[in-house]
Amino acid sequence: MIVRSHLFVLCLAAVLAGCSPAEKELTVFEDITAQSGLGAYEGMTHGAAWGDYDGDGQPDLYVTNHLKQAMLFRNMGGGRFADVTVEAINPNNLGGDKHGAAWADFNNDGKVDLAQLTGAIQGVGVEPKRLFVNEGGKLVERAALLGVDNPPGRTRMPLWLDIDQDGKLDLFQGAEARFDDLTPPFLFAQQGGRFADATSRFKPDSRSAPFCVLTALNDDRYPEVVCRLMGKGRPVQVFDTGTSPARTLDLLPNTAFEDVVAGDFDNDGRIDLFLARKNSGGRVALGRGGESALTAQIELTPQNAKEPAAFRFRTVGTLEVNLAGQHAGDLVPGDVKIGEQAMHPERLDFDLSADRARGLPSPHVGNRPAVLIGSPEPEHWQIEFHARPAVFGGKARPRYISILIHSTAPIEDVEALADGAKDETAPARMFMNRDGKLVEEGDKRGVNAVPIAAMNAVAGDFDNDMDLDIFILGSGDAGKTANLLLLNNGKGEFDVVRHAGGASGWLVGVGDSVTTADIDVDGFLDLLTASGGSMGRSLGLPSDNGRYQLFRNVGNSNHWLMIDLEGSRSNRDGIGAVVRVTAGGVTQIRVQDGGIHERGQNHARLHFGLAKNAQIEKITIQWPSGLVQELRGEKANQVLRIKEPDA
Repeated sequence: MIVRSHLFVLCLAAVLAGCSPAEKELTVFEDITAQSGLGAYEGMTHGAAWGDYDGDGQPDLYVTNHLKQAMLFRNMGGGRFADVTVEAINPNNLGGDKHGAAWADFNNDGKVDLAQLTGAIQGVGVEPKRLFVNEGGKLVERAALLGVDNPPGRTRMPLWLDIDQDGKLDLFQGAEARFDDLTPPFLFAQQGGRFADATSRFKPDSRSAPFCVLTALNDDRYPEVVCRLMGKGRPVQVFDTGTSPARTLDLLPNTAFEDVVAGDFDNDGRIDLFLARKNSGGRVALGRGGESALTAQIELTPQNAKEPAAFRFRTVGTLEVNLAGQHAGDLVPGDVKIGEQAMHPERLDFDLSADRARGLPSPHVGNRPAVLIGSPEPEHWQIEFHARPAVFGGKARPRYISILIHSTAPIEDVEALADGAKDETAPARMFMNRDGKLVEEGDKRGVNAVPIAAMNAVAGDFDNDMDLDIFILGSGDAGKTANLLLLNNGKGEFDVVRHAGGASGWLVGVGDSVTTADIDVDGFLDLLTASGGSMGRSLGLPSDNGRYQLFRNVGNSNHWLMIDLEGSRSNRDGIGAVVRVTAGGVTQIRVQDGGIHERGQNHARLHFGLAKNAQIEKITIQWPSGLVQELRGEKANQVLRIKEPDA
């Protein structure tokens, strides 16, 4: 007999949409998606990458769209973007199993280039990676010529860094382990104008290291790299790039996470780490895209083959049902039975009324999965998913089935059965840097005041008051939840802002990524969210109605400064540089990390809020070359380009 359990995670969107006494009332963002030119796309996403590809001083946008065609948008000013994909990129290089992408001027010619990583065809095939060289505004694919095509790599997110401090950027290709014994390279170092395998200099303790971020956790001139690992053993590894091979630093406990954000949250001159986290949704992951919509992502495993995964709900309406397996042939109409008559639909998308689905079908299955749909009593629906051991063909990997339901009336009382669902929210971790030692203070700092299943996160001084705030993209495995804005009170403690300050977001698709860029160069950081998350169990129906949503920062009267670095002895982008800005007696620190985090790349231009200070007392740049440069007396409210002295 199936025993039901309430699905607390479905209440999350309602909780976040409400207003508790601790929430601040403040409008920080406005949704400008409709007029931006970015709102037409619908479907899978895999992050976004901001970079000024045409050199006009405004950040442009590249989106990979995972298994759909990639797109390049030129910033036209005023929050408007134009699709220039066909003008800039050969159409033959827009498809494939695309994952993360990142801009950088790897050849030091003053124009940003683009690394685009791809998978490896279900974990056992080959697919070349791409390196687009910016040749006068045309992005020309040169990966094989330059030695970074890495066909067997099951790659996920790139990281540009100068691993040997020779003034040339090297390329880390974050990757998950293949399903065979091959272990493709992770790191490619520039040598004589090409790249060569340099994994021996920087080797994660796992075959799966999907992404890493660059930061500075101590006082030397060599940056640290924080990597997320997967598989058995440690989930995180921190590297000191000042040694060759890079030495592992024992700084973090074994804490799993979805994304990591590095920044000085208490303005003490040391970089802290915020870890965004979520839990798995269990065998039955449920999401709500509105009061009349329901998405379920079902995980079937050999270990649980004897027990069906199931959920139920109530509605007086007629249903529109859409079913899908994760791969072609995983599910066919003959696998679906409706009502006590066990009728089969003609297609996997069909309409269904209660009078056609009375009762529940028999649970008998053979060597195919079975989906049983029925109405055991008026206005009540139950859906079960069965898979006998033969379904898995002797393999341990799970099978996923997704179902999207729309009703002509509200859907209520949604609950998973047999303890199939789990609370997907997880407490964030905030590690404060105490003289090079990272101390966890998440609850003390207020970052867990509102529970959230965090898929992605960014930090930025969104109100320009001289401290770093945190924006968190919320989502379960099968459905988007409301975003969360945490506003720094100036002491490294955080307050929740109601409705994420205007960027709580649409509840469509599956949460994927959030990135920052000052799209209109007004000195206030804007946000782009993507909700077509399409990896793992979310691939398929849950991500098919994903969107990009652009939030413009409405601004205030506070001052600001933005800095573009230009290396000479160091790499042209200044990646690895540490910049300190002092104004009003407060010193803020930023690391030029290229803007890269899980699935996304923020615009790499460094941003500092200055509150009411119209004058900067001092700017200090510690370049990767070791040179220290100092400027004094600069004015606020400008984009300042700082070039590294030649000697």
